[in-house]
Amino acid sequence: MPLPTYLLLSLADASPAPDGPPRCLNSAGRWAVQGFASLPLLVWPAAQAEAAQAAAERASAARGARVDVVARTEAGWTEGREIVAFTELHEPALLGASVHSAAKARRLRTEAEKLEAFCVIVRAASTAADQASFAEVSRAAAKALRARFGGGSITSAFAWVAGPAGQETLKSLLTGEVETNGPLSIAQLAEAVALAQKAERLREQAG
Repeated sequence: MPLPTYLLLSLADASPAPDGPPRCLNSAGRWAVQGFASLPLLVWPAAQAEAAQAAAERASAARGARVDVVARTEAGWTEGREIVAFTELHEPALLGASVHSAAKARRLRTEAEKLEAFCVIVRAASTAADQASFAEVSRAAAKALRARFGGGSITSAFAWVAGPAGQETLKSLLTGEVETNGPLSIAQLAEAVALAQKAERLREQAG
């Protein structure tokens, strides 16, 4: 049985990363890479192309930027979880994003910067060819963490990325709650989080 095709809204001038899907409108009015039960992507069935286009035009007018309709078919999507069918209750999402408090916006930005910096370290450590290379990465990581965050080690970076804080921060990036400003794409950040989780599991199993 073929998978259903859904229509979503995507910001026209926000070019998708070459290693990931386009960012689409979610229930909070943000441009998200991925939907979650708490913040699903808004969708229309393929048969409702006119309704989707009308919604895109309303969003374009409200936001002052062109919003396009895109078609996607994803095996992992379940309605009510990653995606939700658009209804009139979602109309506010077309008009703009829900506003964070200043304190929450600062916290999200701080956590995102930490995740980005730590993921650079995780990626460097994961590509170390031997113990000498790993030791060199570890020394450079400690120096960088001391300069930027006042301290830390390659071990603490891996633990933070793999733990609940890293997971929650990645979700904030995937849902568009905060934007990434670092050298890594969201797909690369997600890959680094997975690498850190694997490394932490192996470390725990080793003892």
